[in-house]
Amino acid sequence: MAITVSNSATLPKKTSLPKKTRKAGEMVSQALGDQVYELMKADIVLGRLAPGEEITELRLGERYGFGRAPVRGALSKLISEGLVTVAPRRGYVVAPITIKSVQEIFEMRLVCEPRAVRAAVGRVNVQRLKALNTYPSANDSGRQNLRFLKNNREFHMEIIAACGNQRLVRLLSGLYDEMDRLLNVALFSERDQNVMRATHQTQGDEHDEIIASLERGDAESAEQATHKHIETSRELALHAILNGRLSFSI
Repeated sequence: MAITVSNSATLPKKTSLPKKTRKAGEMVSQALGDQVYELMKADIVLGRLAPGEEITELRLGERYGFGRAPVRGALSKLISEGLVTVAPRRGYVVAPITIKSVQEIFEMRLVCEPRAVRAAVGRVNVQRLKALNTYPSANDSGRQNLRFLKNNREFHMEIIAACGNQRLVRLLSGLYDEMDRLLNVALFSERDQNVMRATHQTQGDEHDEIIASLERGDAESAEQATHKHIETSRELALHAILNGRLSFSI
């Protein structure tokens, strides 16, 4: 007996995940991507992923114990921050540090940040600044170094955010994405502990000068103190690089 199949027979419709399930999955993926991002950024800042080092999604997944999707999301964010670059047919590269890039970052800060600080006088929360103004520690602890760098970034961005110019805030925020690893080598790679402690004292004192100027409402002094502080940081970063405490490209 022959069996015929009607042309009108229809295949079962494809099923799709409910919207709530898809949304939950996307949220989990985003959360995992954020975790990988924080781990990778910390390793880049501390030099555990060295400037110029080639990396792949597979290697990073094995290193951090995550799948490729969250690793890819983290890499996308780090690329936007200038800390990772794409290497066609090879994967990715931790952005190298060059003398030119160091000079450009600090020149941009010198042009923009003192003016932002001047504009922030009378608008910034001075008590908040005092709470954020922790001095660096010479205990050679990656966790403590990251905590200081986080506080340092928040200290500067707290002032900058009060300037009232959102474009300027975004520009300087982007520069600080690249600044952290420069400050890490500048402040925590000195082999002479006495020199390091003196450097850390200077950094804290310069923050105190900025706070005092803002508290007095002295715009001229605040601008000058900020300019001096950026110059000091630039000298420290270049000194550390040129004395072989960080590999770099010209």
